[in-house]
Amino acid sequence: MEAHAKSLAFIGNEGRIRIPFFQRGYVWEDKNWEDLISELLNFKRNHFLGSLILKQQKPVSGEPKEVLVIDGQQRLTTLSILLKAIHDLFSEELQEVTKTTIKTYLFFKKNQTDKNYILKLQHSHIDTLAYKKVIESSGLLHSLDSINKDSSKILRCYKFFVEYLQGVDEESRKQLFNELLDDNNKILVVIDLSDRDNEQAIFDTINSAGVRLSSADIIKNSLFQKALLLFENQDEVIELYETTWKQTFLIDDSTMQFWDSERTTGRLMRDNIEILLHSISVIDGFYDPDKHTLADLGDLYKAKIELISEASEIEKLIIEVCSYAKIYREHIATFDSTALLSFDDLLRRLLHILDTLQITTFHPFILFVLKNQQDESLRNKIFKQLERFVVRRLITNADTKGYNKICKEFIESLDSLEKKSIEKNDSELATGLKRIENKPAALLLFWVELYRRRNDAKFDVKELKYSYSLEHVMPQKWEQYWATIPPKIKADGTIMSQEEAIRDRYEKVYSIGNMTLLTTSLNSSLRNFEFSRKVEGEGRKKGIKQYASLSLTADDIVKPYDLGDKVWDEHKMAMRTDKLTSEILAIW
Repeated sequence: MEAHAKSLAFIGNEGRIRIPFFQRGYVWEDKNWEDLISELLNFKRNHFLGSLILKQQKPVSGEPKEVLVIDGQQRLTTLSILLKAIHDLFSEELQEVTKTTIKTYLFFKKNQTDKNYILKLQHSHIDTLAYKKVIESSGLLHSLDSINKDSSKILRCYKFFVEYLQGVDEESRKQLFNELLDDNNKILVVIDLSDRDNEQAIFDTINSAGVRLSSADIIKNSLFQKALLLFENQDEVIELYETTWKQTFLIDDSTMQFWDSERTTGRLMRDNIEILLHSISVIDGFYDPDKHTLADLGDLYKAKIELISEASEIEKLIIEVCSYAKIYREHIATFDSTALLSFDDLLRRLLHILDTLQITTFHPFILFVLKNQQDESLRNKIFKQLERFVVRRLITNADTKGYNKICKEFIESLDSLEKKSIEKNDSELATGLKRIENKPAALLLFWVELYRRRNDAKFDVKELKYSYSLEHVMPQKWEQYWATIPPKIKADGTIMSQEEAIRDRYEKVYSIGNMTLLTTSLNSSLRNFEFSRKVEGEGRKKGIKQYASLSLTADDIVKPYDLGDKVWDEHKMAMRTDKLTSEILAIW
């Protein structure tokens, strides 16, 4: 390994500069571009932009010399785009003067007698077309309006620099162009690796500027760098990459967007590919929740990959990752307010409950079952047991911190799942439903509604969207309009004191029997009105009756009201809690 301070002009002495096929695409954004250009335009100070790790390839007869970019593709790509943007903003006369310079640093010729120039920086397939468009095009400057927030980041980078530099005088642009290519302006440290150097280890120890690699990027790089070491022919590795990783994760924009999409998991946001890779590590047993955190994921994969000594083993691991990815994308659904849900779709029901509760901890177990249990009836039985386990613990407000360990336990023993699914008994559930928070209550009521619709032929609509608003029939702030509290009898037959009656009301207000789902929220001023006005509405303010599309509201509350039962009190809440408890126990 040799390290030297160099200017950007060093690229003029290189032939083809190739970014390995498996490296991530271009990821820099506005903040990175602005930091770079504002730094470089400060001509009064010296600059250091970070390091590049390069590896010279063995020369092949008849081919130009080639160097691999092990680290620094973001920086190198950005600087080359900046050069092109400056050149495009020059006057026609200055463009003509600097035409040879641009060709020297951004292009090369395979043979000196060739007519055509070839792009010097060879990108991976993700960014090839966009980069070619920027560097080879002569008219992109005049079609900036076609570049928007959805365009390639390569194109957006070019547009950013052009628009930024349009606010800079011509002399400053000339000075910037010259300084970038001044041999004495050593803004980079270029680290040249030999065949003996462990490029992955060196890469890991370099504290590079810019956007850090994600766990997924680290894992992908490790997999295919190992493959390059173990396979005799590089073309075999490229074919493996094309037929596995590229097909699975990078084949089109919607695929890439899916794997980059984030899910809320507790207090964290994690993208789908990280959730997948974490799930596989749990299934394969090299991620131990007793010892490891998500920050360890990249290192754990690298340690596993380091132990692989056969090409067939690394190929098997890559195929396994892609196999699980296919299952994940096909089955691990995401949900929004437009998704239709039915009671009998057991996997979607389970996943909706987990998604609503922001729990991804059991995704490894679900993937494990989907891949290894082909009997659909047995698979559904397992999903029902897992759902029962999660819901019963939800109702009883049990701790979720140990779910990582429990997931591992379930993978190792399905018997453990069956036992744990009924650890919380019916009596504990009944108690939990007498005081429950809004979010779990809304979730339970929604699935009770679908349970009713599935079992009663009078309902034509069997699928619903999870887009309802939770309402306390007797309001949480009941004191103004619901001030009268009737005499209440305790279990021993004695009459409650006023203080006891008030306390009892506060308890009943938060029971599931006092909650329902409406198609939209009531007007805030109507929400605390007494029962009749709250049901009927007032003036232009619509009441419960107008938003009662569900059986939970129409049959349980509005229908008795229309038949003359105009009272909603603690007794009604308790009776409805008992009824809903019976239905919830029947489901879970």
